[in-house]
Amino acid sequence: MGKIDLRVDDSNKVRRKIAMGTWNQPKDCQVYGYLEVDITDLLPKMKKFSEQVGRKINLNHVIGKAVTICFQNRPELNGLIRKNRVYLRKHVKLCYLVNMPSPDGDVKKNNLSACGIDYAEELKISEFARVMEEKAAAAREGRDKEIRQNMDAFKFIPWCLVKAYMNFASFLIYGLNLDLEKFGVPKDPFGSVIITNIGSLGIDVAWAPLVPYARTPMVITICGATDKPWVHAGEIKIRKILPIACTFDHRFADGAQMARMTEDFKKCINEPEKYLFDG
Repeated sequence: MGKIDLRVDDSNKVRRKIAMGTWNQPKDCQVYGYLEVDITDLLPKMKKFSEQVGRKINLNHVIGKAVTICFQNRPELNGLIRKNRVYLRKHVKLCYLVNMPSPDGDVKKNNLSACGIDYAEELKISEFARVMEEKAAAAREGRDKEIRQNMDAFKFIPWCLVKAYMNFASFLIYGLNLDLEKFGVPKDPFGSVIITNIGSLGIDVAWAPLVPYARTPMVITICGATDKPWVHAGEIKIRKILPIACTFDHRFADGAQMARMTEDFKKCINEPEKYLFDG
């Protein structure tokens, strides 16, 4: 096989020079997915089920439970990359990003914390809601010892060393699979997937980036639900539509695998009594 037959392209020379000086060869493994689901019928079912179990069930719980079921059905997507090899998890752990408002109400001083749900596959959705409420409240009120120790540690780390610290901690936790809880570093803080509800902040649609030190191959953003024209039962009607955005690591999963996960996810949302509302 001979050389590729090429010629130099001299068009738009200045623009090309600027572009070549701005970016390197693409090395980004992130793939961005987008899904819209009709939750018009789901919302009243959530309200009815909340009354039955005596605990408020919201979209965070529903999405988390649905994702957990997806991982149970597709265990090949529940894992992480270590030493350039894929390792699969034995259990599902979800990581919710929790907004921590400043005590004085200043938005500029708000922080973000991680709320982990361990062994999510063993929890019914009502238990799921209880654990999430307790952990989120503890994080916001500073009662979570693990989170408080980790946040306090960052206060004493110089800005120039933060990146090195996080990468080194990631190497110890995920690269060497060490337990550093006695040093104030949470065990497996980011789990199987990171979920963040940006819709609750008033943001319609956005994709969250993969976090290198988290080793999590998937990040899901719950976007803002809006009324939209939608084809339902063969007619165009105004329905409540929820956008779901997903960023995943192409080294870990491909389009075909994510398509199958999407099918499972839709089933959970469209038939919540069968898949989600198990008490």
